Amino acid sequence: MIYIGTDEAGYGPLLGPLVIAATVFETDAPRESIDVEGAGDSKVVYTRRGRAGLARVLGACFDTPTPRSLSALLERHSVRGDPRADYAWYGEVIDSEPATIERPPSLRGIFFNPVCEGEFNAGCLRDGSKGTVLFRESMRVLQAALDSLPAGVEVDIVCDKHGGRSRYAELLIAELGPRNIVTVREAPKESSYRLEAGGRRLSVRFLAKADAGDTAVALASMTAKYIRELFMEALNAYFARHREGLRPTAGYAVDGRRFLADIAPLLDDLEVDADKFVRVR
Repeated sequence: MIYIGTDEAGYGPLLGPLVIAATVFETDAPRESIDVEGAGDSKVVYTRRGRAGLARVLGACFDTPTPRSLSALLERHSVRGDPRADYAWYGEVIDSEPATIERPPSLRGIFFNPVCEGEFNAGCLRDGSKGTVLFRESMRVLQAALDSLPAGVEVDIVCDKHGGRSRYAELLIAELGPRNIVTVREAPKESSYRLEAGGRRLSVRFLAKADAGDTAVALASMTAKYIRELFMEALNAYFARHREGLRPTAGYAVDGRRFLADIAPLLDDLEVDADKFVRVR
């Protein structure tokens, strides 16, 4: 049986990319048996142990050696390649934190989708909603995960619920193009569907707080958070080179506005395009 989990990091901030990740596991055992030592809700892991806490688990899961570079991670795991060419503030980042676990034997692969600010803004303007952008980009990474699988397999997919949305059938039809779809349930805590797409039988569930109870989703949550943190380290380092004593930012609304005020005198000289740097929503 194939099990997939998806989650995001960076949906709400003013600065930095939105990152959505998917993890793929294969085992004959039930989904609940999937175990990755140290995996959990990325916000909890990050709050307690910082980026190093994420790296100690993920270092065993990525297909890149340690020390691992952002370039290598993008080359091996990104579903949109390396998006940094249009973003001067996203340079190289190296992380030397070693893994402290063994690679989980049932882990088949990790995929992530780094949606930088320009693409995020263009999507919001096109779709009229950042929620639609989140869904579309989540399906992009899910489709890449599905494309890595042979036809004919049965796949159980759990996605962390997207805000207050409970109805996903029309969106699934638009993005995955299934031959058929059956709505099993649409409720505040769980929305679930059965469909056939790409020659594969899919069960798709959107669960509230899925990262707290599902290991595949938790590992996806950690992946998305880790990759976003590498991007933010690059962004902070870029502007710190041009202004001594600049305090770094995580990019969220209040501190993001503080950071923008701090670097305002630099933006013209550095030819920073606001449409590619500041989120519109």
